[in-house]
Amino acid sequence: MHIRKSGPPMSSGKIPILHLRGDAYTRGRLHGVALSTSIQTSFGRLRRSTADRSWLCAERRAANSWRLLESVAPTLVAEIKGIADGSGLAPLDIYLLSAFEFFDGAIASGCTTVACATGAGAVLAQNWDAHPGTEEELVLLVHDGTDDHDGLIMVTSPGTLGWVGMNRAGLAFVTNDLMLDAAAHGIPSLVVRRLILKERHAAGALATLRRVSHLSGRCYLLADASGQVDGVEISPSIGPVTLTGNPIVHTNHPVTPAVAIMEDIETVARVYPSSRERLRAAKLHCISDVAGIRRLLSDTNGSPDAICKTASSREPTQTAFSVIFDCRSRRASICLGRPDRGDFHAFDTAWTAAA
Repeated sequence: MHIRKSGPPMSSGKIPILHLRGDAYTRGRLHGVALSTSIQTSFGRLRRSTADRSWLCAERRAANSWRLLESVAPTLVAEIKGIADGSGLAPLDIYLLSAFEFFDGAIASGCTTVACATGAGAVLAQNWDAHPGTEEELVLLVHDGTDDHDGLIMVTSPGTLGWVGMNRAGLAFVTNDLMLDAAAHGIPSLVVRRLILKERHAAGALATLRRVSHLSGRCYLLADASGQVDGVEISPSIGPVTLTGNPIVHTNHPVTPAVAIMEDIETVARVYPSSRERLRAAKLHCISDVAGIRRLLSDTNGSPDAICKTASSREPTQTAFSVIFDCRSRRASICLGRPDRGDFHAFDTAWTAAA
């Protein structure tokens, strides 16, 4: 295990890398030890920002969900326990870091995503938006486990299970928040994302998304090494609804009629006012290869409400990182910070920095 930090993030676009080897518990413990200070800081910030009554409610929901997690994902339970032991926190505390759905209020991390089947294979990409400074806390976790299914790469906040990623088989996903209905019981989205990466193909990932109980609205775009591209919008009460077309572009509001009827329009207007502008801008791009996707991710037209976002009083988030997954070559290209200001850095199939 080692962690490598590289240069000023906004100028170099390089993300710190943490390599984790061993079984699930060992990888979790290495994660917890290496990032213990950041994990404790994140947990303390979460606790201070949550009223006592809401915190007790979140703990109860997490405890109920934990019992479900033990039956559907025992390796993730072991990993979370490892992170807890390594960082000096309780397993349920670590679980809460990966379970924003258990807390009141809308989250604010808008995204623009794209999936494209090209002549060179399937490509997924995302601009992940968050409050300024979030990019300084992100880490690239590289899992090299004892099981072949444990080989994966994830952009992660310390102590969590990860935001977006790709596995050794070349299956990748990107995702968008949607302001829809919510469920009282189910599995947090960050757990679902790791369950997706247990599969080898997009079809298996879709089956996982249909099988699990979702807590909130979400869009997932999927692609695999065979060139398959898929997408779904998910309402907890309706379930997954398929997205069609090539390319598929998405932001933070539903586009399928079946899911759109569940949209909380007032919340979307308040939390993601740029969503429709970003989608219109994305649809103006000619997307047929990686070069076209890079142009889309770097698009600042209409700033601050652009695909490559700038924080403003209207929407106080900006692009914290951009990622492009080339599934056939098993290569992830990542730019920490806004892609119009930084460079993409590639990581190849051996999960090492590529030239």
